Amino acid sequence: MYNELLNQLDSKIESLIEEVETLRLEISELREQKTQLETSAQNQSERLQQLLNKFNRLDESADL
Repeated sequence: MYNELLNQLDSKIESLIEEVETLRLEISELREQKTQLETSAQNQSERLQQLLNKFNRLDESADL
């Protein structure tokens, strides 16, 4: 009986360890995706600002 309980406990602990490792991998992947999304958003923001600056230059040249 005692050995059976220890075996069940060992099995559950191993299962939890595997789950934790899987979750750590998922967290790592999500962090990478977050970084990529932030970089993409920054690039799009910079590109949008460049386009807005071009429109501003057109407005300025039209006022001359």
